[in-house]
Amino acid sequence: MSEVQSPGSPPQPAKPGRASNPLIEARAKLDEAEALRRAGQFDRSQAICEGLVSRYPDYVGALHTLGLVHADKRDNSRALSCLVRAAMLNPKDWRTLTALSGVYLLLGASEMAAQTLEQARRLKPEDASIAHTLGEIYREEREYELAAEAFRMAHSLDPSLYVAAMGLGWSCTHLGRLAEAAAVFEGLVERGSHGIRTLHALSQLPAPLVNVDLLSLLDGLVMDEKEDRQEFESLVAATRAVALDKAGKHAEAWANLVAANRRPFLKSRDAYRKGLRWQEASLAQVRGGRIEAGAGGAGQSGQALSLFILGPSRSGKTTMEQLLGTLDGVKLGYENPIVENAVRRAFQTEGLLTSSRFVTLPLNLDALWRDFYVDDLKKRAGSANVFTNTHPGHIDDAVRIATALPSARFIFMKRDADDIALRIYMKQYGVANYHAFDIGNIRDHVAWYNRMIDGLAERLADVSRVIRYEDMIADPANALRSVAGLCGLDPPKGPIPALGDDRGCAKPYRDFMDRALHE
Repeated sequence: MSEVQSPGSPPQPAKPGRASNPLIEARAKLDEAEALRRAGQFDRSQAICEGLVSRYPDYVGALHTLGLVHADKRDNSRALSCLVRAAMLNPKDWRTLTALSGVYLLLGASEMAAQTLEQARRLKPEDASIAHTLGEIYREEREYELAAEAFRMAHSLDPSLYVAAMGLGWSCTHLGRLAEAAAVFEGLVERGSHGIRTLHALSQLPAPLVNVDLLSLLDGLVMDEKEDRQEFESLVAATRAVALDKAGKHAEAWANLVAANRRPFLKSRDAYRKGLRWQEASLAQVRGGRIEAGAGGAGQSGQALSLFILGPSRSGKTTMEQLLGTLDGVKLGYENPIVENAVRRAFQTEGLLTSSRFVTLPLNLDALWRDFYVDDLKKRAGSANVFTNTHPGHIDDAVRIATALPSARFIFMKRDADDIALRIYMKQYGVANYHAFDIGNIRDHVAWYNRMIDGLAERLADVSRVIRYEDMIADPANALRSVAGLCGLDPPKGPIPALGDDRGCAKPYRDFMDRALHE
């Protein structure tokens, strides 16, 4: 939230000998609080703002800064309370509306975030913080084309806005515009903004596109005082591991991978054990007879086919999606939240406790879910015949989706177990991927996922295909023809773009991985 400033302009200082002026004193306190907030001294800033609000309950500036402090401390509920009060008192302040939009986004209310930000845009059409927040909204919804456009505008309005440049670089990465992403990230390095997150972003790009010496930059890296030391050290180790891997220094890379995953592994053990119980329940649900699915097709009432590309992380889903993007009539949806959004709205409409997990939705609400889903699909897919979704978590929902949505189709991706395990171990994940920090847990997860694929491929034989990453790389045209036929699309025309080739990546690490399994 640090890019949003507090409203108001600095007052003139009181002249010596005159009685104190509460107006000037309050503003001086607010300026002090904002300076402390920007310096990362959140508790001191909070104390000053709370004192001001206690004395002057309608002091919009103090409510605004107090909301930013709570947002900086990741206390989004209290941030929301303060910023809503500030906006209520002054609904024409674009800074408060922009900050409020950011908090809505953090709370998962992307529609409210967009509506609030639109009000701010009308008040301040060309502001970098507004354009940046708009980019974050689009990125959250996986609308990467629109996100890149918004981040690019924010970056042009304020080239010093680091978060806008990072947003632009990551959006280009998701879109497959890797050379542009590299230029953005390297531009930050050239301007001195080469913190660990910039270097980590560069490490995720193909080595031929990166023109800086990551290992040298990592050696000279200094931690920002606002960063968590353990998180910083884990990310440094992970970034160094990727750079060493690309340099062919596999033993050193492995040592850094072990260091990078040690802390998140310890933090995720309990959640991983709970997840195992859920996995077994999911596997039991997919085992059964073949189901009738696929009665609907593209073009019915203007509805696009929903193509779910499912597989474990690093199994080749993104590569398959990029390949499909060469076909006419396909809109890439990436890991979009369309299923979860419809589930949440169905729960809320019926006055039930809110959840975004499809498996928890009562069966009698499937028709309501489908109405919300189709409405969102029409907005996202536009005139396309096929809309893709690569969210790996929908493996649990596949039977339910196929039953509730006749126009659903499925691609199940498989890949060599060692290759996929290494690439998962090399990636820094968030809290949801509890299996990703231990080689044994990763292998168990991939084995479970493959059993899910086998069961689903049998039950959904008429509306699905199983494709191996290795086969797709060896003969991409054949893989594309298979998926085009499933979706009723014209076969590919013209040359197939280069996909890259990551087959056999685990070969230099197999001894390390085997030893890790027996430790």
